[in-house]
Amino acid sequence: MKRLVLILFALASVSTSPAVEGKTVLWKGGDGGVAVYRIPALCTAPNGDLVAVCDARRSHAGDLNSCQQINISVRRSPDGGRTWTAPCDTWTWTWTDDEHWAGSDPSLIVDTAEGKIFLFYNVWESKKRSGIYQFFVQESADNGKTWSAPRDISKDISFDGWPFGKPQKQGGHIFISSGSGIQTKDGTLLHTLVHVGDGNALFGSIDHGRTWRAIGKPVKNGDECKVVELRNGAWMLNSRWRGGGRQIHVSKDRGETWQSRYDKSLADPQCNAQLMSCGDRLLFSNCKSPTRRACLHLRESLDDGVTWSNGFCIEPAGAAYSDMTVFPNGDIGILYEGAGYKTIVFLIVPASQQL
Repeated sequence: MKRLVLILFALASVSTSPAVEGKTVLWKGGDGGVAVYRIPALCTAPNGDLVAVCDARRSHAGDLNSCQQINISVRRSPDGGRTWTAPCDTWTWTWTDDEHWAGSDPSLIVDTAEGKIFLFYNVWESKKRSGIYQFFVQESADNGKTWSAPRDISKDISFDGWPFGKPQKQGGHIFISSGSGIQTKDGTLLHTLVHVGDGNALFGSIDHGRTWRAIGKPVKNGDECKVVELRNGAWMLNSRWRGGGRQIHVSKDRGETWQSRYDKSLADPQCNAQLMSCGDRLLFSNCKSPTRRACLHLRESLDDGVTWSNGFCIEPAGAAYSDMTVFPNGDIGILYEGAGYKTIVFLIVPASQQL
């Protein structure tokens, strides 16, 4: 790839972001000459800093396949979300007469064993290659202050059965889910792939990100999804799907076989959500509506996702994608898209809040 520039940068110049009704706006459309900021990802770095990431969509709200200029923007908080560094880009688009490169849909995995953060995103070159999805990763060994060169892992995580390397019009609409992956109890780094209109699959690393590979077998019926490890060691996928609810897949053999069910109790308007394990409970954030991207709620399950609480309403108005992280004191940090994709907002739900 020509003119793919490594950006090794320090996220410096800490500044306080404007707070709106107790909520902190981290990115707002129009700032920095960017029309729309979308697709939030959030994690707690090994040293306790918060790292927030999103798409900086130069011209409009359209996705990666709309052939526009998109950067990956990062901010970091060293004090639990009270102040944040100025936005910086880890991936910058290349837009020439010959090449149109853009990156989108960021996601994060924290490797607590080696003290690293992995940042994934999908890359699209629309000028010469007719829109083929590629998968890139960068890593940080200093809690998100600097990042390695973008590394193409497209061939590493491909497998037979899905049309990897094909343009979208030939069925190659395959991408890494945005938000967060996980590290399992045995140290495996685990993340999800989407084949739009078809289903989900897993990829990961058993050597702390030195190599990446496909894991298990794909499962039908699923879109953007999250994976979590249950208390018994099983893996569960929770995916946006049709019909106003969520599609659930559970594997007890590391993704080789799946048991699937549709959960109508998790009302959802076909929107990306976030699922994570927190001690003996699962946490789930999504738009609690079968039809509208609104009513963002945080819910909990004490029985590995069999049943869910009514939840706490984070944002009663318009909202969309969300991600979260849990602080050592039990507080929950939420990063989400505001109404009309005009803002990306951070807030903290205290541990004392009834879910």
